[in-house]
Amino acid sequence: MKNLFLLILTISSINLYSQSIPLRFLSSFKQNKLDDKYEIRKYLKPSFLLADFNGDRIIDISILVSEKKTQKKGMIVLFGNSTQYFVFGAGTKVGKIGFDDSDDLKWMGGWKVFKDKIAYETKFDNGDIIGSIKRRVGNKGISMWSLEDGEPLAGGVIYWNGKKWIWIHQGE
Repeated sequence: MKNLFLLILTISSINLYSQSIPLRFLSSFKQNKLDDKYEIRKYLKPSFLLADFNGDRIIDISILVSEKKTQKKGMIVLFGNSTQYFVFGAGTKVGKIGFDDSDDLKWMGGWKVFKDKIAYETKFDNGDIIGSIKRRVGNKGISMWSLEDGEPLAGGVIYWNGKKWIWIHQGE
């Protein structure tokens, strides 16, 4: 019985640890005083993404957050090589990321690290889909999508091109 208890405790600890934000990113979050305005949230699984988003071979993180004042959802990308960060949503207008110039990413039903080198951007004409264009993606990005009836409907990929974040719309 004692061995079973230890096994369960070990497995639970591994599972809890694997879902914990690395301390260096929590330190950066606090050092940048992001905890004054934002709360780290777990409204999607996974609640954070680790990848080299800026191509410097150092792991970066994207963390789900909400603005404390309004509870608007969003995410923050923290580069691992500096204190540089970017806020998407969570009360901050994000420009052409998502479906409009929203400051709330409440539409996100899922997300993951985008590892492909090619993405297909949906093209529209007067609201009608007219096809897609093949786009090269320089670094790992973040794929995000909305859901309809539990299935991915539309969304896109954002990636860092070395100077700014680029949005590639996909789906409807």
